[in-house]
Amino acid sequence: MIREKFYLKISLSLLILFLILIIISGAIYAQDYQTYYKNGYIYFTQENYEKAEQNYKKAIELNPNFENAHYWLGRVYQQSGAYNKAIEQWKEVLRINPENQYAFLYLIGSFNSTSRIQSDSALDYLNEGIKMIGNPEEYLYKESVPSVDLLLTVIPYFKKAISIEPNLLEAYFWAGEIYQVLGDKITRQFLPLAIESYIKSINIEEVRNPLSFTHPSPYWRSYIQLSKMYHSLRLKDKEEKLWFELERIKSLPYQQALEKKGYFGFGYPPKIEVSFQDVDKIENWIYPDKNNTFVVINGEVQGEKEKEPEQSGIETKVEESIPEEKGD
Repeated sequence: MIREKFYLKISLSLLILFLILIIISGAIYAQDYQTYYKNGYIYFTQENYEKAEQNYKKAIELNPNFENAHYWLGRVYQQSGAYNKAIEQWKEVLRINPENQYAFLYLIGSFNSTSRIQSDSALDYLNEGIKMIGNPEEYLYKESVPSVDLLLTVIPYFKKAISIEPNLLEAYFWAGEIYQVLGDKITRQFLPLAIESYIKSINIEEVRNPLSFTHPSPYWRSYIQLSKMYHSLRLKDKEEKLWFELERIKSLPYQQALEKKGYFGFGYPPKIEVSFQDVDKIENWIYPDKNNTFVVINGEVQGEKEKEPEQSGIETKVEESIPEEKGD
């Protein structure tokens, strides 16, 4: 009995000692990575970037998800001219905390070069940007999407095109596409930039070409992409307002063309039939709910199509068969 109490006392003492060691080692660990971090900042302010790098890297080694250490290590690399290394650190910061605004600003500010071409033409920069990402319409949202670094590298080309030609709709559209992908891959801080770019694309086209029902691809796709973003962000009111505006814009050219000929109260035709005769394009704008069809030749409303006369019902006479006589 005495021996059992002795062993129990020894076991409890060892357990308490073990717990104390864990607590002490944890405190030492916390103190160590914090100490390295603080020393790194001291060296940074003294512009001793080599020592600052060593201390920040040691802090990260002890705590790989230490957000501030990654951020300041990025600043060290930036000051040292090691921009690629700085970019990797800011991407790490955004992995740990996608809402870090400082890392976001430094990241997008690191990509300003348009060194692949030198030109005064906005279209040259636009086409070079599209060329750099291949055929974006085919794979921008698929698994084979270009790398994050490549997408970030492309943005300055679209921005340069816009700076030369502020109303270049396509540049805003493709910038929006890139920002949206980066918003999914890095941080949602890119999404407001995507929304802003799509809205600009839409506004430019509707001011420049009010009758946009010939469907310029970037313009109409801006509506679609913007709607998807509002839906994913659960901005229901903005999504509904956007579709209402799209319906209004889509209806406007048809409404104006018909009103010019004295037909009021018609919007976008629910059904359009198109045919060609010689060099003429002939359309039938069909409104089944109002029982109206308008003939349009080469974009000019000719008038209402004559309704085909209703066929009178044909009375069909059915002769009764003669019942067979049954044998007795």
